Amino acid sequence: QAKAPAAKAAVAPTPDDGVDRRFYEVTLDRPTGIEFASDLSLKYVYIMEIKENSAADLSPVEILVGDQLCAINGDECIGEPFAKVAELLGKDPSKNLRFRLFRGSKQELLTAVGREDYVATTARVTAMIKKGDGFEEETLEVPAGYNMRDALVEGGVQVYRVQSGRFTNCNGKQLCGTCIVDVVEGAEYTNSKSIDEAGFLRKMPDRYRLSCCAAVYGDVKLKTLPDTGKKFIEFS
Repeated sequence: QAKAPAAKAAVAPTPDDGVDRRFYEVTLDRPTGIEFASDLSLKYVYIMEIKENSAADLSPVEILVGDQLCAINGDECIGEPFAKVAELLGKDPSKNLRFRLFRGSKQELLTAVGREDYVATTARVTAMIKKGDGFEEETLEVPAGYNMRDALVEGGVQVYRVQSGRFTNCNGKQLCGTCIVDVVEGAEYTNSKSIDEAGFLRKMPDRYRLSCCAAVYGDVKLKTLPDTGKKFIEFS
């Protein structure tokens, strides 16, 4: 007779002893079968998906989609950029991963640890514009998640090396590849490159972005009209 699967240990609510049992720890083999995601600030990482029959799915400790990630192998993750969390996930690949998780929303987590919630609703885009032997800076404030190219163009910052017009740039349609910028600070507050964008920029520095493909979720600083090695019609 087949044995019934063991019941998973549920995480109890906060009891009278003051111990918040919404926090729990679990150690998992690699691959864990967990897909992580973050909020629009690219911080506050949580469980987006648990693959069927994975280490996480078969864990005797119940792990749920939506649980908040607090720490990996003792390194705190609350409020850390997604890029840092990815580094921690890839660290010491021969070792198991010990997660500290929280059963609840981001706001409930921040309340539980006594931290104020801060998710940027605006972002500042500082453009470094070449002038003679130096740079002039122009700072623009836009809603978080705004398109980088649109922010620059609407703020009067020139992002095109070619003269504007029907046959020289695509007006932000992600077709011409002439709105390249060099993101010198705050790259972690932009979205990841798509396969097409990464392919187009593959021979250029990693900091380079097609501004029409980039969204800004926090403060960034960039240089306009960086050297690309490509031949364009230059503005005089």
